[in-house]
Amino acid sequence: MKRILIILSLLLPLAACDFLNPQPEDAYTVSVSYKTQDDFEKAVAGVYDSQQKLYAGAECWFRAMILRGDEVRAGTGGSSSTGISNFLDDAKVPVLAAGWQYLWQMISRANMILCRIDEGDFKLEERRDFIKGEAYALRAWAYYTLCWQFGGMPLITSELSLKEVRTIPRSEASETFDLAEGDYKRAIALLPDRWEDADDTGRITKYAAMGGLARLYMFRSEFAKARFYLKQIIDSGLYDMEEQYVDCFLDSHDNGKERVWEVQFSGGLSGEGNTFISGLLPEGYNKEGDVNALMPFNGYSTAMRIALDLMACYEPGDIRKSVSTVQNLVIAGVKEPVYSYIIKYVHYSYRPQARDDWANNLPILRYTDVLMLYAECLNEDGYSAGGEAFRILNRVRARAGLPPYTSAELTNQASFRTALQEERRIEFAFEGLRWQDLLRWGIAQDAMTDHFSLADNGNGTYRMNDYQVLFPIPYDELSRYNDDTVMKQNPGY
Repeated sequence: MKRILIILSLLLPLAACDFLNPQPEDAYTVSVSYKTQDDFEKAVAGVYDSQQKLYAGAECWFRAMILRGDEVRAGTGGSSSTGISNFLDDAKVPVLAAGWQYLWQMISRANMILCRIDEGDFKLEERRDFIKGEAYALRAWAYYTLCWQFGGMPLITSELSLKEVRTIPRSEASETFDLAEGDYKRAIALLPDRWEDADDTGRITKYAAMGGLARLYMFRSEFAKARFYLKQIIDSGLYDMEEQYVDCFLDSHDNGKERVWEVQFSGGLSGEGNTFISGLLPEGYNKEGDVNALMPFNGYSTAMRIALDLMACYEPGDIRKSVSTVQNLVIAGVKEPVYSYIIKYVHYSYRPQARDDWANNLPILRYTDVLMLYAECLNEDGYSAGGEAFRILNRVRARAGLPPYTSAELTNQASFRTALQEERRIEFAFEGLRWQDLLRWGIAQDAMTDHFSLADNGNGTYRMNDYQVLFPIPYDELSRYNDDTVMKQNPGY
Protein backbone atom coordinates (compact mmCIF):
# COMPACT_ATOMS: atom_id res chain seq x y z
CA MET A 1 0.00 0.00 0.00
CA LYS A 2 2.85 2.37 0.73
CA ARG A 3 4.26 1.74 -2.75
CA ILE A 4 0.85 2.44 -4.26
CA LEU A 5 0.55 5.74 -2.42
CA ILE A 6 3.96 6.86 -3.62
CA ILE A 7 2.84 6.81 -7.26
CA LEU A 8 -0.19 9.03 -6.65
CA SER A 9 1.67 12.12 -7.82
CA LEU A 10 1.30 10.62 -11.31
CA LEU A 11 -2.45 10.21 -11.01
CA LEU A 12 -3.89 13.71 -11.03
CA PRO A 13 -6.46 12.96 -13.75
CA LEU A 14 -7.75 10.01 -11.72
CA ALA A 15 -7.83 12.05 -8.52
CA ALA A 16 -10.12 14.77 -9.87
CA CYS A 17 -13.76 15.30 -8.82
CA ASP A 18 -13.15 16.67 -5.33
CA PHE A 19 -16.55 16.98 -3.71
CA LEU A 20 -17.94 20.51 -3.47
CA ASN A 21 -14.76 22.24 -4.62
CA PRO A 22 -15.56 25.40 -6.62
CA GLN A 23 -14.73 23.87 -10.03
CA PRO A 24 -16.48 24.44 -13.35
CA GLU A 25 -19.50 22.18 -13.57
CA ASP A 26 -18.18 20.25 -16.56
CA ALA A 27 -15.05 19.38 -14.56
CA TYR A 28 -16.96 17.62 -11.80
CA THR A 29 -17.54 14.34 -13.65
CA VAL A 30 -14.27 12.72 -14.71
CA SER A 31 -13.88 12.64 -18.47
CA VAL A 32 -11.54 9.66 -18.47
CA SER A 33 -13.42 6.48 -17.59
CA TYR A 34 -11.79 3.80 -15.52
CA LYS A 35 -11.48 0.71 -17.70
CA THR A 36 -8.85 -1.72 -16.48
CA GLN A 37 -7.91 -3.42 -13.24
CA ASP A 38 -4.84 -1.21 -13.07
CA ASP A 39 -7.02 1.90 -13.43
CA PHE A 40 -9.08 0.86 -10.43
CA GLU A 41 -6.01 -0.05 -8.37
CA LYS A 42 -4.79 3.49 -8.88
CA ALA A 43 -8.22 4.94 -8.25
CA VAL A 44 -8.61 3.27 -4.84
CA ALA A 45 -5.11 4.45 -3.95
CA GLY A 46 -6.52 7.93 -4.50
CA VAL A 47 -9.14 7.33 -1.79
CA TYR A 48 -6.45 6.19 0.62
CA ASP A 49 -4.45 9.29 -0.31
CA SER A 50 -7.31 11.56 0.76
CA GLN A 51 -7.51 9.76 4.09
CA GLN A 52 -3.74 10.04 4.51
CA LYS A 53 -3.93 13.82 4.11
CA LEU A 54 -6.14 13.98 7.21
CA TYR A 55 -3.20 12.64 9.23
CA ALA A 56 -0.32 14.43 7.53
CA GLY A 57 1.03 17.85 8.39
CA ALA A 58 2.00 19.74 11.51
CA GLU A 59 -1.55 21.18 11.82
CA CYS A 60 -3.68 18.43 10.30
CA TRP A 61 -7.18 17.14 11.09
CA PHE A 62 -5.76 14.37 13.29
CA ARG A 63 -4.07 17.02 15.42
CA ALA A 64 -7.38 18.86 15.73
CA MET A 65 -8.97 15.69 17.12
CA ILE A 66 -6.31 15.69 19.86
CA LEU A 67 -6.87 19.37 20.56
CA ARG A 68 -10.62 18.88 21.07
CA GLY A 69 -11.23 17.56 24.55
CA ASP A 70 -9.29 17.47 27.79
CA GLU A 71 -5.91 16.06 26.73
CA VAL A 72 -4.05 19.30 26.04
CA ARG A 73 -3.89 22.67 27.70
CA ALA A 74 -6.70 25.06 26.78
CA GLY A 75 -5.51 27.64 24.30
CA THR A 76 -3.00 25.32 22.67
CA GLY A 77 -3.32 25.61 18.94
CA GLY A 78 -1.93 27.18 15.85
CA SER A 79 -2.83 29.35 12.93
CA SER A 80 -5.14 26.77 11.34
CA SER A 81 -6.70 25.40 14.53
CA THR A 82 -7.31 28.53 16.61
CA GLY A 83 -9.91 28.03 19.30
CA ILE A 84 -10.47 24.28 18.99
CA SER A 85 -8.93 23.42 22.37
CA ASN A 86 -10.79 26.16 24.25
CA PHE A 87 -14.08 25.89 22.31
CA LEU A 88 -13.77 29.32 20.71
CA ASP A 89 -13.71 27.91 17.19
CA ASP A 90 -16.09 29.10 14.50
CA ALA A 91 -17.01 28.26 10.91
CA LYS A 92 -13.80 29.81 9.56
CA VAL A 93 -11.24 27.53 11.24
CA PRO A 94 -8.99 26.32 8.38
CA VAL A 95 -8.21 22.87 9.78
CA LEU A 96 -11.90 22.00 10.05
CA ALA A 97 -12.48 23.17 6.49
CA ALA A 98 -9.57 21.03 5.31
CA GLY A 99 -10.89 18.02 7.21
CA TRP A 100 -14.31 18.49 5.61
CA GLN A 101 -12.73 18.73 2.17
CA TYR A 102 -10.66 15.56 2.46
CA LEU A 103 -13.53 13.54 3.92
CA TRP A 104 -15.80 14.52 1.06
CA GLN A 105 -12.96 13.90 -1.36
CA MET A 106 -12.84 10.32 -0.04
CA ILE A 107 -16.58 9.96 -0.69
CA SER A 108 -16.45 11.36 -4.21
CA ARG A 109 -13.47 9.22 -5.19
CA ALA A 110 -15.11 6.11 -3.73
CA ASN A 111 -18.31 6.93 -5.62
CA MET A 112 -16.43 7.11 -8.90
CA ILE A 113 -15.07 3.62 -8.31
CA LEU A 114 -18.37 2.11 -7.22
CA CYS A 115 -20.27 3.63 -10.15
CA ARG A 116 -17.83 2.26 -12.74
CA ILE A 117 -16.16 -0.87 -11.43
CA ASP A 118 -18.76 -3.43 -12.53
CA GLU A 119 -18.06 -2.54 -16.16
CA GLY A 120 -14.28 -2.62 -15.75
CA ASP A 121 -12.00 -5.18 -17.38
CA PHE A 122 -10.41 -7.26 -14.61
CA LYS A 123 -7.84 -10.03 -14.93
CA LEU A 124 -8.83 -11.35 -11.49
CA GLU A 125 -12.49 -11.20 -10.50
CA GLU A 126 -11.69 -11.41 -6.80
CA ARG A 127 -9.67 -8.22 -7.21
CA ARG A 128 -12.82 -6.44 -8.37
CA ASP A 129 -14.55 -7.50 -5.18
CA PHE A 130 -11.61 -6.44 -3.03
CA ILE A 131 -11.44 -2.95 -4.51
CA LYS A 132 -15.22 -2.54 -4.21
CA GLY A 133 -14.88 -3.55 -0.58
CA GLU A 134 -12.16 -0.96 -0.02
CA ALA A 135 -14.26 1.76 -1.62
CA TYR A 136 -17.27 0.86 0.53
CA ALA A 137 -15.19 0.74 3.71
CA LEU A 138 -13.47 4.06 3.05
CA ARG A 139 -16.75 5.73 2.13
CA ALA A 140 -18.30 4.34 5.31
CA TRP A 141 -15.43 5.67 7.42
CA ALA A 142 -15.73 9.11 5.82
CA TYR A 143 -19.50 9.33 6.29
CA TYR A 144 -19.27 8.09 9.88
CA THR A 145 -16.52 10.60 10.67
CA LEU A 146 -18.41 13.51 9.10
CA CYS A 147 -21.57 12.55 10.98
CA TRP A 148 -20.16 12.30 14.49
CA GLN A 149 -18.26 15.54 13.98
CA PHE A 150 -20.69 17.69 11.97
CA GLY A 151 -24.05 15.90 12.12
CA GLY A 152 -26.23 14.53 9.31
CA MET A 153 -24.81 14.85 5.81
CA PRO A 154 -26.15 14.95 2.25
CA LEU A 155 -26.31 11.31 1.17
CA ILE A 156 -24.52 11.09 -2.16
CA THR A 157 -23.65 7.68 -3.55
CA SER A 158 -23.31 8.42 -7.27
CA GLU A 159 -21.54 10.81 -9.59
CA LEU A 160 -23.40 14.11 -9.83
CA SER A 161 -22.86 17.52 -11.34
CA LEU A 162 -22.27 20.40 -8.97
CA LYS A 163 -25.73 21.71 -9.81
CA GLU A 164 -27.27 18.41 -8.77
CA VAL A 165 -25.14 18.21 -5.61
CA ARG A 166 -26.36 21.60 -4.45
CA THR A 167 -29.97 20.39 -4.43
CA ILE A 168 -29.41 17.52 -1.98
CA PRO A 169 -30.21 18.57 1.61
CA ARG A 170 -28.58 17.33 4.77
CA SER A 171 -30.03 14.11 6.14
CA GLU A 172 -30.65 13.26 9.76
CA ALA A 173 -27.66 11.89 11.66
CA SER A 174 -29.42 8.53 11.99
CA GLU A 175 -29.75 8.27 8.21
CA THR A 176 -26.08 9.12 7.70
CA PHE A 177 -25.02 6.50 10.23
CA ASP A 178 -27.34 4.01 8.50
CA LEU A 179 -25.62 4.63 5.18
CA ALA A 180 -22.20 4.09 6.76
CA GLU A 181 -23.48 0.92 8.45
CA GLY A 182 -24.68 -0.47 5.13
CA ASP A 183 -21.41 0.37 3.42
CA TYR A 184 -19.39 -1.35 6.13
CA LYS A 185 -21.52 -4.49 5.81
CA ARG A 186 -21.01 -4.53 2.04
CA ALA A 187 -17.28 -4.08 2.57
CA ILE A 188 -17.13 -6.97 5.05
CA ALA A 189 -18.78 -9.27 2.50
CA LEU A 190 -16.23 -8.35 -0.19
CA LEU A 191 -12.88 -7.83 1.55
CA PRO A 192 -10.27 -10.52 2.24
CA ASP A 193 -9.33 -11.66 5.72
CA ARG A 194 -5.80 -10.59 4.86
CA TRP A 195 -3.91 -9.43 1.78
CA GLU A 196 -1.48 -12.13 0.67
CA ASP A 197 0.85 -10.04 -1.53
CA ALA A 198 3.45 -8.02 0.37
CA ASP A 199 2.81 -5.08 -1.97
CA ASP A 200 -0.75 -4.90 -0.59
CA THR A 201 0.30 -4.61 3.06
CA GLY A 202 -1.67 -1.90 4.80
CA ARG A 203 -4.85 -2.15 2.75
CA ILE A 204 -8.16 -2.49 4.56
CA THR A 205 -9.17 -6.02 5.48
CA LYS A 206 -12.51 -7.51 6.41
CA TYR A 207 -11.55 -7.20 10.06
CA ALA A 208 -10.61 -3.54 9.74
CA ALA A 209 -14.08 -2.91 8.30
CA MET A 210 -15.60 -4.91 11.17
CA GLY A 211 -13.72 -2.70 13.60
CA GLY A 212 -15.00 0.44 11.89
CA LEU A 213 -18.56 -0.88 12.04
CA ALA A 214 -18.16 -1.84 15.70
CA ARG A 215 -16.97 1.66 16.52
CA LEU A 216 -20.06 3.08 14.78
CA TYR A 217 -22.26 0.81 16.90
CA MET A 218 -20.40 1.88 20.04
CA PHE A 219 -21.10 5.52 19.21
CA ARG A 220 -24.81 4.61 18.95
CA SER A 221 -24.63 2.57 22.19
CA GLU A 222 -25.65 -0.56 20.30
CA PHE A 223 -23.40 -2.79 22.35
CA ALA A 224 -24.75 -6.18 21.31
CA LYS A 225 -24.16 -5.39 17.64
CA ALA A 226 -20.67 -4.05 18.34
CA ARG A 227 -19.84 -7.11 20.44
CA PHE A 228 -20.72 -9.44 17.54
CA TYR A 229 -18.14 -7.87 15.22
CA LEU A 230 -15.47 -7.29 17.86
CA LYS A 231 -15.63 -10.97 18.81
CA GLN A 232 -14.99 -11.97 15.20
CA ILE A 233 -11.83 -9.85 15.12
CA ILE A 234 -10.64 -11.43 18.37
CA ASP A 235 -11.45 -14.96 17.20
CA SER A 236 -9.69 -14.46 13.85
CA GLY A 237 -6.33 -15.13 15.51
CA LEU A 238 -4.68 -12.59 13.21
CA TYR A 239 -4.03 -9.94 15.86
CA ASP A 240 -2.59 -9.62 19.33
CA MET A 241 -1.34 -6.99 21.74
CA GLU A 242 2.28 -6.00 21.41
CA GLU A 243 4.34 -7.11 24.39
CA GLN A 244 5.81 -3.61 24.77
CA TYR A 245 3.61 -0.50 24.68
CA VAL A 246 6.16 1.49 22.67
CA ASP A 247 5.97 -1.06 19.84
CA CYS A 248 2.39 0.02 19.19
CA PHE A 249 3.85 3.21 17.69
CA LEU A 250 7.35 2.25 16.50
CA ASP A 251 7.82 2.33 12.73
CA SER A 252 9.55 -1.06 12.70
CA HIS A 253 6.23 -2.55 13.89
CA ASP A 254 4.10 -0.86 11.22
CA ASN A 255 1.37 -3.24 10.02
CA GLY A 256 2.24 -5.62 12.86
CA LYS A 257 0.00 -7.71 15.07
CA GLU A 258 -1.36 -4.74 17.08
CA ARG A 259 -2.37 -2.79 13.98
CA VAL A 260 -5.88 -3.59 12.75
CA TRP A 261 -6.22 -0.40 10.70
CA GLU A 262 -3.68 2.39 10.33
CA VAL A 263 -2.76 5.20 7.98
CA GLN A 264 0.31 4.37 5.90
CA PHE A 265 3.46 6.49 5.65
CA SER A 266 6.91 5.88 4.17
CA GLY A 267 10.29 7.42 4.84
CA GLY A 268 13.27 7.58 2.51
CA LEU A 269 12.29 10.98 1.11
CA SER A 270 9.60 9.19 -0.88
CA GLY A 271 7.09 12.02 -0.70
CA GLU A 272 4.89 9.81 1.51
CA GLY A 273 6.40 10.71 4.88
CA ASN A 274 4.55 12.54 7.66
CA THR A 275 5.10 16.01 9.08
CA PHE A 276 2.66 15.56 11.96
CA ILE A 277 5.28 14.03 14.24
CA SER A 278 7.70 16.92 13.76
CA GLY A 279 5.01 19.23 15.10
CA LEU A 280 4.76 17.44 18.45
CA LEU A 281 7.80 19.10 20.02
CA PRO A 282 8.36 22.84 20.36
CA GLU A 283 10.61 25.03 18.31
CA GLY A 284 13.99 25.47 19.95
CA TYR A 285 13.87 22.33 22.07
CA ASN A 286 17.18 21.05 20.67
CA LYS A 287 20.15 22.10 18.62
CA GLU A 288 20.14 21.11 14.99
CA GLY A 289 22.22 17.98 14.50
CA ASP A 290 22.19 16.93 18.14
CA VAL A 291 22.38 13.11 17.93
CA ASN A 292 21.01 12.81 21.47
CA ALA A 293 17.87 14.78 20.68
CA LEU A 294 14.47 13.07 20.75
CA MET A 295 14.14 13.74 17.03
CA PRO A 296 16.55 15.05 14.39
CA PHE A 297 14.82 18.40 13.91
CA ASN A 298 13.62 21.44 15.73
CA GLY A 299 9.91 21.30 16.39
CA TYR A 300 7.21 23.91 15.79
CA SER A 301 6.00 26.85 17.84
CA THR A 302 2.47 25.37 17.72
CA ALA A 303 3.43 22.21 19.65
CA MET A 304 0.64 21.05 21.95
CA ARG A 305 1.24 21.19 25.72
CA ILE A 306 -0.31 18.34 27.66
CA ALA A 307 -2.95 19.32 30.22
CA LEU A 308 -1.77 19.01 33.80
CA ASP A 309 -4.99 17.21 34.75
CA LEU A 310 -4.19 14.46 32.24
CA MET A 311 -0.62 14.13 33.53
CA ALA A 312 -2.04 13.70 37.02
CA CYS A 313 -4.04 10.67 35.83
CA TYR A 314 -0.93 8.54 35.28
CA GLU A 315 -0.51 6.12 38.15
CA PRO A 316 2.96 5.66 39.68
CA GLY A 317 4.94 3.16 37.64
CA ASP A 318 2.79 3.45 34.51
CA ILE A 319 5.12 2.67 31.59
CA ARG A 320 2.84 4.54 29.20
CA LYS A 321 3.78 7.87 30.74
CA SER A 322 7.37 7.82 29.50
CA VAL A 323 6.34 6.40 26.12
CA SER A 324 3.67 9.04 25.50
CA THR A 325 4.98 12.16 27.26
CA VAL A 326 8.20 14.02 27.99
CA GLN A 327 8.77 16.36 30.93
CA ASN A 328 11.51 18.85 31.79
CA LEU A 329 12.25 19.55 28.15
CA VAL A 330 15.05 22.05 27.53
CA ILE A 331 13.76 24.72 25.18
CA ALA A 332 16.16 27.37 23.89
CA GLY A 333 18.54 26.45 26.68
CA VAL A 334 15.94 26.75 29.45
CA LYS A 335 14.23 23.81 31.17
CA GLU A 336 10.45 23.88 30.82
CA PRO A 337 9.33 23.91 34.48
CA VAL A 338 5.64 23.06 34.12
CA TYR A 339 4.44 21.53 30.89
CA SER A 340 4.95 18.19 29.20
CA TYR A 341 4.84 17.41 25.48
CA ILE A 342 3.65 14.47 23.38
CA ILE A 343 6.26 11.97 22.20
CA LYS A 344 3.98 8.97 21.59
CA TYR A 345 4.97 8.83 17.92
CA VAL A 346 8.54 10.09 18.34
CA HIS A 347 9.92 6.54 18.44
CA TYR A 348 11.61 5.33 15.31
CA SER A 349 13.97 2.85 13.71
CA TYR A 350 14.25 4.75 10.45
CA ARG A 351 15.80 8.15 11.22
CA PRO A 352 13.83 10.73 9.21
CA GLN A 353 15.92 12.88 6.92
CA ALA A 354 13.51 15.83 6.85
CA ARG A 355 10.57 17.12 8.84
CA ASP A 356 8.15 15.45 6.41
CA ASP A 357 10.01 12.14 6.21
CA TRP A 358 8.64 10.19 9.18
CA ALA A 359 7.88 6.54 8.37
CA ASN A 360 5.64 5.86 11.38
CA ASN A 361 2.10 4.81 10.52
CA LEU A 362 -0.67 6.45 12.56
CA PRO A 363 -3.44 4.43 14.22
CA ILE A 364 -7.08 4.25 13.25
CA LEU A 365 -7.79 1.06 15.21
CA ARG A 366 -5.40 -0.92 17.41
CA TYR A 367 -6.10 -4.43 18.62
CA THR A 368 -5.96 -3.19 22.21
CA ASP A 369 -8.87 -0.91 21.32
CA VAL A 370 -10.77 -3.91 19.95
CA LEU A 371 -10.27 -5.68 23.29
CA MET A 372 -11.18 -2.63 25.36
CA LEU A 373 -14.34 -1.99 23.33
CA TYR A 374 -15.25 -5.66 23.73
CA ALA A 375 -14.76 -5.43 27.50
CA GLU A 376 -17.00 -2.37 27.51
CA CYS A 377 -19.69 -4.31 25.65
CA LEU A 378 -19.44 -7.18 28.12
CA ASN A 379 -19.86 -4.84 31.07
CA GLU A 380 -22.79 -3.02 29.48
CA ASP A 381 -24.43 -6.39 28.90
CA GLY A 382 -24.08 -7.17 32.60
CA TYR A 383 -21.42 -6.83 35.26
CA SER A 384 -19.48 -10.02 36.01
CA ALA A 385 -17.12 -9.96 38.99
CA GLY A 386 -13.72 -11.19 37.83
CA GLY A 387 -15.10 -12.11 34.41
CA GLU A 388 -13.69 -11.70 30.90
CA ALA A 389 -14.04 -7.91 30.97
CA PHE A 390 -11.85 -7.85 34.08
CA ARG A 391 -9.28 -10.08 32.38
CA ILE A 392 -9.05 -7.75 29.38
CA LEU A 393 -8.76 -4.61 31.49
CA ASN A 394 -6.08 -6.20 33.66
CA ARG A 395 -4.14 -7.44 30.63
CA VAL A 396 -3.91 -3.85 29.41
CA ARG A 397 -2.81 -2.71 32.85
CA ALA A 398 -0.22 -5.49 33.12
CA ARG A 399 1.50 -4.31 29.94
CA ALA A 400 1.58 -0.83 31.45
CA GLY A 401 3.28 -2.21 34.58
CA LEU A 402 0.25 -1.68 36.81
CA PRO A 403 -1.45 -3.99 39.31
CA PRO A 404 -4.75 -5.67 38.42
CA TYR A 405 -8.15 -4.53 39.53
CA THR A 406 -10.18 -6.89 41.70
CA SER A 407 -13.91 -7.25 42.12
CA ALA A 408 -13.40 -5.93 45.66
CA GLU A 409 -12.27 -2.62 44.11
CA LEU A 410 -14.70 -2.54 41.18
CA THR A 411 -17.82 -3.88 42.80
CA ASN A 412 -20.48 -3.14 40.20
CA GLN A 413 -21.18 -2.16 36.61
CA ALA A 414 -20.85 1.58 37.26
CA SER A 415 -17.47 1.34 38.99
CA PHE A 416 -16.12 -0.95 36.27
CA ARG A 417 -17.38 1.49 33.62
CA THR A 418 -15.58 4.39 35.31
CA ALA A 419 -12.34 2.41 35.62
CA LEU A 420 -12.48 1.37 31.98
CA GLN A 421 -13.12 4.96 30.87
CA GLU A 422 -10.11 6.17 32.84
CA GLU A 423 -7.97 3.36 31.42
CA ARG A 424 -8.97 4.34 27.89
CA ARG A 425 -7.98 7.93 28.64
CA ILE A 426 -4.40 6.84 29.33
CA GLU A 427 -4.05 3.91 26.92
CA PHE A 428 -5.30 5.89 23.90
CA ALA A 429 -4.08 9.36 24.85
CA PHE A 430 -3.25 11.48 21.79
CA GLU A 431 -4.68 8.92 19.35
CA GLY A 432 -7.63 11.11 18.34
CA LEU A 433 -10.16 9.00 20.28
CA ARG A 434 -10.76 10.93 23.48
CA TRP A 435 -13.28 13.46 22.09
CA GLN A 436 -15.19 10.72 20.31
CA ASP A 437 -15.27 8.71 23.56
CA LEU A 438 -16.50 11.66 25.62
CA LEU A 439 -19.31 12.26 23.12
CA ARG A 440 -20.48 8.66 22.94
CA TRP A 441 -20.41 8.31 26.74
CA GLY A 442 -22.50 11.48 27.06
CA ILE A 443 -20.04 13.08 29.49
CA ALA A 444 -18.35 15.66 27.25
CA GLN A 445 -19.76 18.74 28.99
CA ASP A 446 -19.00 17.45 32.46
CA ALA A 447 -15.45 16.55 31.45
CA MET A 448 -14.85 19.93 29.83
CA THR A 449 -16.36 21.80 32.80
CA ASP A 450 -13.88 20.05 35.10
CA HIS A 451 -11.05 20.66 32.65
CA PHE A 452 -11.79 24.37 32.21
CA SER A 453 -12.26 24.96 35.94
CA LEU A 454 -8.54 24.46 36.56
CA ALA A 455 -6.15 27.39 36.56
CA ASP A 456 -4.07 25.64 33.90
CA ASN A 457 -7.05 25.71 31.54
CA GLY A 458 -8.49 29.16 32.03
CA ASN A 459 -9.77 29.04 35.61
CA GLY A 460 -13.36 29.13 34.42
CA THR A 461 -12.77 31.51 31.51
CA TYR A 462 -13.75 28.93 28.89
CA ARG A 463 -16.78 26.71 28.62
CA MET A 464 -18.35 24.13 26.37
CA ASN A 465 -21.87 24.96 25.23
CA ASP A 466 -24.31 22.13 24.64
CA TYR A 467 -24.40 22.77 20.87
CA GLN A 468 -20.63 22.25 20.67
CA VAL A 469 -21.02 18.49 20.57
CA LEU A 470 -20.83 19.25 16.84
CA PHE A 471 -18.35 21.34 14.91
CA PRO A 472 -19.65 24.18 12.71
CA ILE A 473 -20.13 23.54 9.00
CA PRO A 474 -17.22 25.38 7.31
CA TYR A 475 -18.17 28.85 6.14
CA ASP A 476 -16.76 28.39 2.63
CA GLU A 477 -18.96 25.33 2.21
CA LEU A 478 -22.11 27.16 3.26
CA SER A 479 -21.29 30.08 0.96
CA ARG A 480 -21.49 27.81 -2.10
CA TYR A 481 -25.19 27.22 -1.58
CA ASN A 482 -27.81 29.66 -2.80
CA ASP A 483 -30.48 27.97 -0.69
CA ASP A 484 -29.69 27.85 3.02
CA THR A 485 -32.48 25.33 3.57
CA VAL A 486 -30.40 22.73 1.72
CA MET A 487 -27.14 23.10 3.65
CA LYS A 488 -27.96 24.51 7.06
CA GLN A 489 -25.43 25.61 9.65
CA ASN A 490 -25.42 23.64 12.89
CA PRO A 491 -27.39 25.32 15.72
CA GLY A 492 -25.49 27.79 17.87
CA TYR A 493 -22.92 28.85 15.27
